Amino acid sequence: MRSLITNNEDACTGCNRCIRVCPVDEANIAYTATGDTDDIKVRVDNDHCVACGACIWTCGHDVRDFEDDTERFLDDLRSGVQISLFSAPAARTGEIDDKRILAWLKGLGVRKIYDVSLGADICSWAHIRHIEQNSPGPIITQPCPVIVNYILMYKPKLAKYLSPVQSPMLCTAIYMKKYDNNNDRIAALSPCIAKAHEFETTGYVHYNVTLRRLYEYIRERNITLPSEGVGFDHPTAALGRLYSMPGGLKENIEFYFGKNVRIDQSEGTDVVFKALDTYAETGQSYLPAIFDVLNCGEGCNLGTAITHVKNRFEVSHMMEQNRRKVLTKDPAAAREQIDAMFAEYDTKLRMGDFLRQYSRLPATIHTPTHDQLEHAWELLEKPPGDLRKFDCMACGAETCDEMAKLIAIGLNISDNCIQKERAVLHREHKMLLEIQESSINNSEELQQGIEAIKHSSEEIEEQVQVVSSAIKSFDSISKEISTIASHINLISLNASIEAARAGVHGRAFSVVAEEIRGLANRSKQTVADADEVSTKANVSVGVIHNQIEEIVKSVGSAHHGVSELQKTIQGAE
Repeated sequence: MRSLITNNEDACTGCNRCIRVCPVDEANIAYTATGDTDDIKVRVDNDHCVACGACIWTCGHDVRDFEDDTERFLDDLRSGVQISLFSAPAARTGEIDDKRILAWLKGLGVRKIYDVSLGADICSWAHIRHIEQNSPGPIITQPCPVIVNYILMYKPKLAKYLSPVQSPMLCTAIYMKKYDNNNDRIAALSPCIAKAHEFETTGYVHYNVTLRRLYEYIRERNITLPSEGVGFDHPTAALGRLYSMPGGLKENIEFYFGKNVRIDQSEGTDVVFKALDTYAETGQSYLPAIFDVLNCGEGCNLGTAITHVKNRFEVSHMMEQNRRKVLTKDPAAAREQIDAMFAEYDTKLRMGDFLRQYSRLPATIHTPTHDQLEHAWELLEKPPGDLRKFDCMACGAETCDEMAKLIAIGLNISDNCIQKERAVLHREHKMLLEIQESSINNSEELQQGIEAIKHSSEEIEEQVQVVSSAIKSFDSISKEISTIASHINLISLNASIEAARAGVHGRAFSVVAEEIRGLANRSKQTVADADEVSTKANVSVGVIHNQIEEIVKSVGSAHHGVSELQKTIQGAE
């Protein structure tokens, strides 16, 4: 089938609302766009989509949208293609006057315009005659293409119950072709996305021009509509104009049969598909003669492809006015009018022209194996027990069992499970607490080590001070020795002079004087060498002193940092 729903991946936040409202498991696929679990996305699988439109209306991020034929229709019209059009009753409740829109379209070249209410009256006539002539078993009415899609794709056992009577729109198109000899291409002014599938399958209608897209086209291009509207190119319809309301077909048939035929009804995406599932599992003897079902909770008047500028009460008021126009104040006169119309149809129309046969639509339904399910439970970290009944629906699935199935067949991911993510966060939190506790213990040991280093550094500093003082004392002694050596050298010189004066008798004393001078010189050299060593020692002591000061500063800074870290960790607890 034609793909109708579009998906803007960049705008998707992975909120799962689309999954939650979708009646079909296979129509949405959750995945991670970049492999990052914080970047979960959901995309539509149009091969499994029934085009109910629920995801479009529930999405708050403008991710989902739909395609129709509005621009192709207008392009063909302007290029000279001969087109006639029918307009759904929902157009009367729209945001722009439908008669002025029809006048504008006529001005663009639309040849003839029909009211779908005509087809709705034919649809009622065909149902009534089918029931009278064939006494069929239970019937599911099929004006709604979403319901038909769902049954043919996912509940084929219900196909035998689908009414063979075509929808009001198709009845209108068939009337145009076969009874009004209209050979134009046919366009539908429609409130429904899924009508495109019905038109594609049956082949009578070429363009699904949705009211929402047409309104947008008019607004965005600031098109000025004609001041006067136009009507339809055929007689006014009867109760068929009520079909766009919930239970519209039911009201038409009950008006004819009264309460002699049991007719149940259900509408709204949140309930109608579950009702169909229940219908499929119910014994035939319990089923109503007619099950009147619609995808949209407020009927076609607030359909999937119309802007909802009027609320349900405003729309109901407008539809009630239409009802009164048909029924007037005299029910007997209204019944006489409808009997006359049906009698005309009996003469003019052949019921077989308005019947349809159904073929199953291809849709693969995956059923996971036991091993696949168990692997899914492992990915979800849910052993048998209460965890498998958490059922929070945050992942989009109604139950954890359903989520496990979706994961097993590749339609969802375990990272989308909020309960699992909570368990992971709890586990990581516990791990962080253990790391914190270990960090506190390590920081305490580190602090003790720093304090020991600081204490040793202070002791070394004290010893360096002692060495420095000793070197200073040594310098003082060295200077004193140098002074004494100078004096000895002077005395030795004087002794040598006196020995020379003594002549032979002073030679021995002269030798002693020379030895004393040599001792004095060696003492001076030794003091000089000692001064050089002392200078180097002082330089080294100065360097050591500076390095110790830096160590003390670094240790003090580290000590402060560790203390602050410890306070932070303890405060985080």
